[in-house]
Amino acid sequence: MNGTYSQTPTQAQIHRAIKRLPSLQRDEVIASRYLGLSVYWKTRFFDALDMNRGSLKHFAFNQRGWHRFSRMDQPIYAYIDIDRYPETHSLRRGGRVDLYGTIVKVDTVLGITLALDRFEILPLTLFDRFVVREDSHV
Repeated sequence: MNGTYSQTPTQAQIHRAIKRLPSLQRDEVIASRYLGLSVYWKTRFFDALDMNRGSLKHFAFNQRGWHRFSRMDQPIYAYIDIDRYPETHSLRRGGRVDLYGTIVKVDTVLGITLALDRFEILPLTLFDRFVVREDSHV
């Protein structure tokens, strides 16, 4: 863990920049600009997937906040050992989670994967309860 994290570029900014590039230049730009970048992103928990790898689960997050392109946001992924972090058992969709990690994969279709150095599960606010309730109707 290097201790210096940047909130920019955001996940949405990365995807918009990559989509503007010619297709055959994308891999080179991803490797040179984004892989290995240490980021701090405010997210909301979306879902967790059991990959049949014991306690290691594939977590999906969405960028937190409202912005012009939020409907087109793609997930942010991370692998978390739920036995090591038992607080993940109580996560509900829409819960606020701050991620600190390094970008290890950028996929223009699937999303961005982080190697997490740490994460913080934040307490719910009144607004968060509204978001969780509305999201549960989907």
